[in-house]
Amino acid sequence: MAIQDDFTIDYVNKRIYHSSGTTIYTVNALYSYLQNTFDEPEQMDDPIPMSAQTPTEYTLINGWFMNEAREGSPSRNCFEFLKGGAVKTDGQNGEIQILTLSSSGYTNAVATDIGKTVKDDGADTGPLLDYDNTKRKWWIRSSSTIASGSTMTITSGTGAGTASANSSTGEQLWANIYTLGSIEEDLTAPAGQKQQIYIEQNGARIFSGTEWWPEGGESATTRHIDILLKVKEAGVEIDGAQITVFLRHYQSQPTESNPADLYDHFSIDLSSGGRNAVPLATANDLNNTSYQSTVSGYNDITIAFVNGTINYSAINGSFPSFQTVTGSSSGATGIVLKQTSTSGSGTLTLGNVVGTFQNGESISGGGVSATSSSTLTEAYKMPKAFEQGSEYNYSVIINCAGRPLSQVYEYLKYVTRIGSTFTMYPTIYPQGGPLYHTTKQGQLYIRAHEDTQTTPTNTFSPVKASPFGTFAGGKFFGAQGVWIENMAASDIQNFQLIDSDGSTRTPPNKQSITITNLLSDDRVAVFRTTSGTTINKAMYTAGAGNNTGNTTFVVNESIAVDTPASGVIRIVDTSDTTNTREKRYTYTSWSGSTFSGLSPALDRAYTQTEDTAYVPFIDTTASGTSVSVTVIYTTDRTILVRVRRYTPTAILPFETTGTFGSTGYSTSAIRTVDSIVS
Repeated sequence: MAIQDDFTIDYVNKRIYHSSGTTIYTVNALYSYLQNTFDEPEQMDDPIPMSAQTPTEYTLINGWFMNEAREGSPSRNCFEFLKGGAVKTDGQNGEIQILTLSSSGYTNAVATDIGKTVKDDGADTGPLLDYDNTKRKWWIRSSSTIASGSTMTITSGTGAGTASANSSTGEQLWANIYTLGSIEEDLTAPAGQKQQIYIEQNGARIFSGTEWWPEGGESATTRHIDILLKVKEAGVEIDGAQITVFLRHYQSQPTESNPADLYDHFSIDLSSGGRNAVPLATANDLNNTSYQSTVSGYNDITIAFVNGTINYSAINGSFPSFQTVTGSSSGATGIVLKQTSTSGSGTLTLGNVVGTFQNGESISGGGVSATSSSTLTEAYKMPKAFEQGSEYNYSVIINCAGRPLSQVYEYLKYVTRIGSTFTMYPTIYPQGGPLYHTTKQGQLYIRAHEDTQTTPTNTFSPVKASPFGTFAGGKFFGAQGVWIENMAASDIQNFQLIDSDGSTRTPPNKQSITITNLLSDDRVAVFRTTSGTTINKAMYTAGAGNNTGNTTFVVNESIAVDTPASGVIRIVDTSDTTNTREKRYTYTSWSGSTFSGLSPALDRAYTQTEDTAYVPFIDTTASGTSVSVTVIYTTDRTILVRVRRYTPTAILPFETTGTFGSTGYSTSAIRTVDSIVS
C-alpha cells in the first residue's frame, strides 16, 4: 500500500485523516505526498497544507487540520501512523476551537457528524473536524470562543452536550521521540508478555494498555519505538512538555534461563519539538526469576512513605509497628511509623496518608487511640538508626515481614513493573512550596521525594534498574531514602542503604556466639575475661541513684556496643562479704549508660563508683540443643564458656576459653557423664 491509500485529504474542511491500513510512514513521506498532490493543476486553487523547516521538522499551515482522536476503525489519529519527525501548527490560533463537554447529558458524536455545522445555543459556529467521545472533546473550525454552559448540537447530526468550560484555541505541537540502546529482547514470550515501552505524561500513563508501538506489535523484531507525541495543545504545553519513557519488563513466569529484566526510564523535555533520542538499556536480572503469582503473595511486606507528623494531647498506649490508623471524624488513614510517648502528649509520624486528619479527632487502630491536637505537618523524612547507632533521615520505611531480602527485592520490582497500579505516596517540593505528598502508580514510581524548585533543597538520585534498590551478590543496595527493617535473621548484614541526605550507611557487623551439643535445662554462660579464666567483674561501676525497688540500673561508663540487646546483668555489692554480694538481674533493654526493665527490682541500694557490674554474653538455661546470642562486633573479646548440669543426666562441668572475633564464635560442649554425683 502507498501513503495515498492510507491518508485522505478532505479539501472541503481542510483536514487530513487516516482512513485505512496499518503502515507507519515518516513525516517526510507525508510531506512529500502532500507536496506532490498540491502541485497538480486541480489543486492549484487550494492552500498548501504543510511546510518543512528541516528533514525532521514540519509545520501544518494555512489552517489545515490533522485528525488526532482515536475514534473509529482504523483510528483517525494521523499521528499514530507517523514517525521520523515532528509536526507543529501555524494558523490554528483563532481559527480552530477545542471544546470539552460535560459528562451529564452527553451524546456521542458519530463519524457522519464530521463536516456538519456545530450549533452553540442554536447559533451556527462552524464544521466539526474531529471528536473524542471518551474525553468528550470536539474540534470545531470557528473563530469565536464557545462559552462554558453552552448547549451544543450538530445540524442534522447526532452528537450533543453542554460545554463544561470555555473553548480554547492556539497552536499545537507533536514532538518526535525515538529510543535507542541495548534492550534485552524477549521475542519468544507469549502474546501480551513481551517488552512494552510506555510513557508517563502529566502524571499518568498515556494510552495505557493500548499503545500502538512498537511497530508490528507482537510480531515486532525490536522493542524500540519511533513515535509522535502531542506536547502542546491550544498554545499551552502539557505539563511543561515533560515526559518520562519507561521500560519495566516483568513477565508473568520468568525463569533462570529467561528471567525478568532490570528496568530503565528516561525523562526528557520536548518543548523544542523536533526529533529526540531517548536512551534505554535493559538486561537480564538473574535475581528476578520468581513467577508473578508467587511474588504477589509477598504482600505482607509494607512500603510506607513518610508523609508528615501530627501532634496528640493524649494517648492510651503504644501503636503496633506499622499500624494503620483512622481519624474518627475525617475518615483519613495513615500508617504509624513513630510515636514519641505512650501517655500524655506527643507526636505521631505517619506514612501513606489518605485524606485530611482533623484537629481534635481520635486517631485509632490496633486497640490504641490518640487525640489529635493539630493537623498534619507535611514532612518527607524521619530519623532511623541501626542498633546502638546514630540516627539518620529516611523517607521510605519498608517492613520486610521477616522475609529474605531476595524475596523483598523481587516484591519491590513486582510493585513497580509495567501495569502495576500499586499506590505509592511520594512527596513533592515544588517551586514556591509548600511541601506536599501525592499518590503515584507503582509503574510510574521513580523516587521517594521530588524537588522541582529552581534551587532544590534535596535532590534524590533515582535507581533506574529497580526504583527501590538493586540486589547483587546476595546483598540489597537501597535507593536514596529507603530504610529496610525486620528482614530474615540471615540477612541482617546483607544490605547497604543511602539516607535521605545522600550518605551511604551500612549496618553494624552483627556476629553470633553459639554453644551447641546441649540439652534442655543445661546451665550455659559465656563471660568476658581479663585474661585466661578470670571473669571481668568490673566492666562497669555503679552510677548515682541506684536505689532499692528501682527497675533500672545506671552505670558511670557508656555501655559497650557489643552488649546483648537484652539479657542478664550481674551487680556486685563490694561491701557485702556474704554469698549474696553478687546479684543476678535480667534486663529488657539498654541505652547510653542505663539498663532498663530489670527483674526482679533492685533488692538494695548500690554505692556509686564503689559497686561494680558486668554483663555476660550468655547467661541462661538452655531450652534446646543450642544457645546463641547475636551482638554487634566492635573488637575481639576473650571469653570463658561454661556449661553445667546437675539434673539427670548430670555431666562434668564443661569449660573452655576462646575469642569472640569479627566472624563470631562457636563451640560444642563436651558432655562427659558425672557418674559420681548423686
